[in-house]
Amino acid sequence: MKKACVLLIVLVFAVGWSFLLFAQEKAEKKEVPDKGFVMYAARDGIFHVEAGKLAVQRGSSEGVKKFGQHSIDHHTQLNDELMQLASKRGVTLPKKMSKKEQEALDKLAKLSGPDFDKAYLETEIRDHSKDLSAFQKEAKEGKDPDVKAWAAKSVEAIEEHLKMARDLTK
Repeated sequence: MKKACVLLIVLVFAVGWSFLLFAQEKAEKKEVPDKGFVMYAARDGIFHVEAGKLAVQRGSSEGVKKFGQHSIDHHTQLNDELMQLASKRGVTLPKKMSKKEQEALDKLAKLSGPDFDKAYLETEIRDHSKDLSAFQKEAKEGKDPDVKAWAAKSVEAIEEHLKMARDLTK
């Protein structure tokens, strides 16, 4: 009888422990709403900071250099805000931009002077146009209210950057 009680206690403990481990594993794998958008925005923000650094270094016009610095400052702020949002949700943000963005940055890094200015502004216009669509969609259809609000607030900044880049091409 004593053996049966000990066996029963061990069995109950083992089953309970297994359940706790399973529940913890399931909680860790829990999907975070809007995670895809958050990862996209993080990689994109890294790209804009790095492209801005190139513009400050390699740009030939004062306007491109100022726009580059503005991009560094503003996207660093947006990246910091996004990092805080992600941290609250247990999401680890990427430390690098996407492969496609890295390739675009590498192409820009090979240019200088007016050729750099032209390619940089074209890249910024193309990328900010794509970003504007993604952020507007998240602002309308996002599931996480804080991420949705951050995307909506960021739309204004993206529109400003897009206008600045377009104005510099005139």
